[in-house]
Amino acid sequence: MNMTRREFVRAATISVTGIGSVLAAPPESRLKITIIGDSSCIPDVRRETACFLINGKHLVDTGWCAALRMREQGFDPLALESIILTHFHHDHYIGLPQLLFYIGLRKRSGPPLNIYGPSENLQRIVETVDAFLQVPRFPELAVNRKLVPLAAGDKFETTELRFDTFAARHTSGKNQLEQALVYKVTDKASGACAVFTGDTHHHPPIAEFAKGASLLIHDGAHTAPKDAAQIAKQAGVNRLVLIHYGQSRAAKILAEAKAVFFNTELAGENTTLEVSPP
Repeated sequence: MNMTRREFVRAATISVTGIGSVLAAPPESRLKITIIGDSSCIPDVRRETACFLINGKHLVDTGWCAALRMREQGFDPLALESIILTHFHHDHYIGLPQLLFYIGLRKRSGPPLNIYGPSENLQRIVETVDAFLQVPRFPELAVNRKLVPLAAGDKFETTELRFDTFAARHTSGKNQLEQALVYKVTDKASGACAVFTGDTHHHPPIAEFAKGASLLIHDGAHTAPKDAAQIAKQAGVNRLVLIHYGQSRAAKILAEAKAVFFNTELAGENTTLEVSPP
């Protein structure tokens, strides 16, 4: 019978030290990140722009049509507990109206849906979505929600996860600095930890913020692959996953990054990344 390394270690521990030692072993990670979309600003045909789910309940960015892609991948948008937005360039929130339309129309029950995002534009964008959906005219579409505006350095928690934030370095088309956030998510029970950047230009201080994380999900569009790989190397992460890239450049991006940090891979839609505890 094939056995994973973790299963082998567990069996060996039982035989040598007894079950009591196993019960004292570090808890398994409950931190899983599923890639809903991996593509660039205008996604490749049959793909979605960068967005992903944490533990099936927390959606990071909404892509062009995350609600549809979630359903295609077997996830229920009504099960979402939060939406976490990295910044407010269009391709990262353009799917929000469709998502809130679905949630409102299907009558999501339970506690308010938390919507986290950079403080400068969060309320304005969500109110614009309400106007677009004509919520005053169709009040049945109203979603029970709570807006949580964030600035770099803010922290928040869910039942099982802890989040820290850090400033990304990202500019708009007019070279205006955009308020954008890097997030660190930690599973409270196991200590498993991942960092995801959203869009960012090369920003070496991210390496210090990412120290202690096992996984770094880094923007592959605005930062050169070798620079993202250097940040992963300096941070000491186990694994670098590049996201937000076009398929035509995929092989080149991966090769350039692996030359600096070998444990690099490309995000792949409908794949789940399991984050190891420290």
